[in-house]
Amino acid sequence: MASIQLNKAKISKAVEVLQEVVKSAEKKDSLLEELDIFQMQVCLKKIPHKEKSIKLILPHALQRPDLDVCLFVKDLNREERDYESTVRHFQDLLKKNGVNAVTDIIPLKSLKTEYKPYEAKRNLSNAYDIFLADARIIRLLPTYLGKHFYGKKKTPVQVNLQIKNLSKEIDEAIGSSRCIISSKGASSTTVVGQLQMAPADITENIIAAVDQIAAAVGGGASNIKQLNLKSRTSMSVPIYISDGGPQDIAIPKEKSNKGDVEAEEISTLFGAKVKVYPNGKIMVIRDGEEQKKESVKRKRISKERGNKKRKTVTSTYKPKGTKKPKSRKMLKSS
Repeated sequence: MASIQLNKAKISKAVEVLQEVVKSAEKKDSLLEELDIFQMQVCLKKIPHKEKSIKLILPHALQRPDLDVCLFVKDLNREERDYESTVRHFQDLLKKNGVNAVTDIIPLKSLKTEYKPYEAKRNLSNAYDIFLADARIIRLLPTYLGKHFYGKKKTPVQVNLQIKNLSKEIDEAIGSSRCIISSKGASSTTVVGQLQMAPADITENIIAAVDQIAAAVGGGASNIKQLNLKSRTSMSVPIYISDGGPQDIAIPKEKSNKGDVEAEEISTLFGAKVKVYPNGKIMVIRDGEEQKKESVKRKRISKERGNKKRKTVTSTYKPKGTKKPKSRKMLKSS
């Protein structure tokens, strides 16, 4: 896939100018010290069919020591009502691997029981800056988190808690950025740097982010119309502009992967499993029900194929020596 040819010198100059603008503004207003991030606006020629979240691995990680980080983990024993042992287990695991960035740990059982009400979910989404989730349970979370998280773009970032280098895994999840490509508008924004970073480091982050976005967005690099760089308080500075419009871009529709979703057991349902689709839809399947549906589906397909093969054929062939049957009148006269 074609990549975007960026002018590195132009980007570096834009970064330096914005850094001076932000520093000058901070001298006048000390409250702006917290707004020290660099954002990149991505403008597309053609809006994709579906919203897409792109995790961006930056060569120079974002330093976020003051962020409150929450980690969702699986239950060690789903039959036990108390989940404190689960919390202690993962606290020890993080401490053993030198991970100090996680503020709180919430087991799945705690999420189910303590955060059912609307107000509790909303307060939870507002209490932390970043949410991480054990890769083993991340597919179950849309059911229990709902629009309070996914509507506010606070989608939990998946982490592998069984990996050997757990410290690196957590640091990358926290220090990485995320670009949400909207299906309702042509413009999206992502964080690519911080004020205290060197201009060369921010420039490298921008180039790496653009390459990853171009590879993941529908229509590829040719669908990117414009890239702008800005801080939270400054005007945007264009760093890339492309010709063409939506008529020049073809975005293939993504195939549905509903059939690939596996059913999983949850402790609140006995004799049943659940399927959690990427869009958050939930399907409860009783034991044996899935096999029954599959059997019925196969029979229906087989029947339809059989009907297509059958054709009504009128034969005009008459075997030799076959006499024509006598009529009733001839039989009476004889």
